[in-house]
Amino acid sequence: MSKRLQVVFCTDGVYPQLVGGIQKHTRLLVEALAQMKELDIVVIHQHHEANVFDPSLNITEIGIKRNKQSSNYLLNEYYYSCQVYEALQKFPDALIYAQGLSVWHNIGKIGHRVILNPHGLEFYQALSTKDKLKAIPYKWIFGYLFSKAHKVVSLGGRLTGLLKDHIRNGDSKIVVLPNAINLPAQKFERVNFSNTPIKILFVGRFAANKGINILMDTAVQMNNGGYKEELEFHLVGKGPLFEHFTSMVKEPNIIFHGFADDDKLNQLYRECDVFVLPTLFEGMPTVVLEAMSYSLPIIVTDTGATTEMVDQQNGYIIEKSSVISLKDAISQYFVLNENMRKRLSEKSYQRVQENFTWPVIARKHLELFRKLTSQNS
Repeated sequence: MSKRLQVVFCTDGVYPQLVGGIQKHTRLLVEALAQMKELDIVVIHQHHEANVFDPSLNITEIGIKRNKQSSNYLLNEYYYSCQVYEALQKFPDALIYAQGLSVWHNIGKIGHRVILNPHGLEFYQALSTKDKLKAIPYKWIFGYLFSKAHKVVSLGGRLTGLLKDHIRNGDSKIVVLPNAINLPAQKFERVNFSNTPIKILFVGRFAANKGINILMDTAVQMNNGGYKEELEFHLVGKGPLFEHFTSMVKEPNIIFHGFADDDKLNQLYRECDVFVLPTLFEGMPTVVLEAMSYSLPIIVTDTGATTEMVDQQNGYIIEKSSVISLKDAISQYFVLNENMRKRLSEKSYQRVQENFTWPVIARKHLELFRKLTSQNS
């Protein structure tokens, strides 16, 4: 009998014990792979108090208690990577799936086994001078990690081009493995495509990088242009600009929901007609996939991996920082007949179902693991 393939996932944490995109990605990917029962899976994380995965999945967990702390984020991550490296010594033949900065210390010694997922590449997409300066050490560190890792994961779209610009032999080193979601337990059947007013949903942080300024300017201008009775804007999220906009904007058709738990958010996905995210930079936003899983047409900026998810078949790709482009997309949707709106809706669900669910993406990971193992044997 052939030896089972072993993969060690290294991460700073697992959702919901630690909240964030990398942490959620770790949980959902590992759970999907474990359910296939074709791998021996080890997860190294910092939750040393207790195991975090369901015991029935037979996942080996190594919880690290951080033994060195720093107020500097990067230094703190390096200290943690030293402990991760020590834990990895127990698995000399396993493939290593590194999330973010978790595999850094001594990567030169183990890089031939490392698949590195840097996720959204925010450090390559900084906008302001201040943020660009902050990004310099991240670009240097990740550049070093990219040079040592055997494979580097891109979520797709423009992110692949960004990586190719910074990785020697990028064509052979980069692998595209998109983000994913779990579909709702029961498919939502969207039946009404003639709602008045049309309900437009935004879910995101109230911050400049999410394009919230662009959306608010668009909403106010469209109201002033005669759409006040025809459109309704529903905004979910909080952030540094939340108080500013809720105090300044008093339009009855612009509704600020603030934070929404899963039940409230899923209700809004069902009740609204189109989803909008005029973000300035992204990885592969989960909220877009979630909206697609509720058959919502999408209006989103051409940035990060958004064009992997959206094109003219299920929505509109808009220009970055452009109120005109966002107004045009909303206006184009507004004049569509019911059949054309229904077609956009159905294509959204079909695309996420076929390409961006965790069973589909886990299978792509498994194929990569097998390929790398056969090459190394």
